[in-house]
Amino acid sequence: MARRNRAADVFRLILWTILPILGAAAVSILAGAAAVVEKAPAAVLRGWALWIAIGLAILVVAKAIRDYRWGRSLTQARYDAVKELQNRLGPALDLMTELAVIDPSENAARIANLRVIAQQCCSALVAMTPGVPNVRAVVFALMSGPDRLEAIGRFGRNDVPRIFHLSTPVGTEIMAYLEANPPIGAELYPDVSKEAPEGYEGRRNKYGTFIRVPIWSNGVVFGMLVVDAEKPNSLVDGDKQLAELVASLLATAFATVAP
Repeated sequence: MARRNRAADVFRLILWTILPILGAAAVSILAGAAAVVEKAPAAVLRGWALWIAIGLAILVVAKAIRDYRWGRSLTQARYDAVKELQNRLGPALDLMTELAVIDPSENAARIANLRVIAQQCCSALVAMTPGVPNVRAVVFALMSGPDRLEAIGRFGRNDVPRIFHLSTPVGTEIMAYLEANPPIGAELYPDVSKEAPEGYEGRRNKYGTFIRVPIWSNGVVFGMLVVDAEKPNSLVDGDKQLAELVASLLATAFATVAP
């Protein structure tokens, strides 16, 4: 794949940059030569110069059309991305509206609603990363008795998320990350075989890359959103930004349920 991309880049460089420069130089040289040689050879040189100039004009027009279509495609791609995001997160946003009007005394109903929102947000994240094989999204919530981070929603690859007990070294590291002041924000680990947090055990859980994002609001930590995939380097910065957006939506739902 990387070799094909490099070959395509080289072809585009030759077609749209080097070839026009060489063509323009050839036209100039042929026209200059035609001015100083005998009549018959001069006609041949002028003919070659004319055909090359025509070829250059066609190339310039083709590039203009290509750039116009590329610009329209980019605009359409942005529109499609926004529309897809709205469609995927719409159900979770509707449930958040319902959550806001549930009576605070109905705590069980509010928590159940929060779990459905977490599930739908995970589903949206997986749907928005269609090019990543075997991806999974998990929403962890802080629990007490014993203190732990436990999954309340997940979607994607069918590996059961682990429970992070805060009394363990890995739990301590996660809480230090979530409660950092100033906040650290989303973290992307492209290849955990090269870089990973302290206490990482991802290979046991069948993933080689992951993103983690705190779920917090007004200085209160509610949990953590994690997106992981089996193949190293299959998650990128765009996926991290999407996870940050979803985590901010989840923070609103958590804050609504919190006492």
